[in-house]
Amino acid sequence: MESLDTEVRARKTLGTVEYVESSGFAQGVLPTKKDVVQNMLYLLQPKRAGQAQRSKEDAAQLLAEHLQEHWLVCNLHTIATQNIKKLILKMYEEFTRLYQTRKQRQNQAFSERADRFNESSEKLFDTRARVFPALTKGVVLLFFLSFLTADASSWHSFGASR
Repeated sequence: MESLDTEVRARKTLGTVEYVESSGFAQGVLPTKKDVVQNMLYLLQPKRAGQAQRSKEDAAQLLAEHLQEHWLVCNLHTIATQNIKKLILKMYEEFTRLYQTRKQRQNQAFSERADRFNESSEKLFDTRARVFPALTKGVVLLFFLSFLTADASSWHSFGASR
């Protein structure tokens, strides 16, 4: 006999996409923006917080730390926790603003915004650290080209020994 899941989960529908609270991320899989929203829904449930209500700030802080750990397990370095928290809050505010739109105001423009949000929610919630973005544009290339064009006798100045 199958066991019935008696736990009630928070469900919010935005346009045609349903967001259902979830408590974690799939192991070894990088989370999407939808995963982050669903985790925020989970963390903001009063019964999950162990108190009357957890603030959005506190939930975003917990989630940012959890995301950072998850990305590190996947061997990817992230931006600072506070910056991840800001990204989470910005995205969740956009979600709640769209979700809480009154039925009378849900016109064509609303549908387009909701569709754009839902489409972007399938994309990766990217918190990767951009390591020296200025270097990747030209400095590294110039260094590499100067290394290649130098004769072997001057390679020691580039860190290689003879």
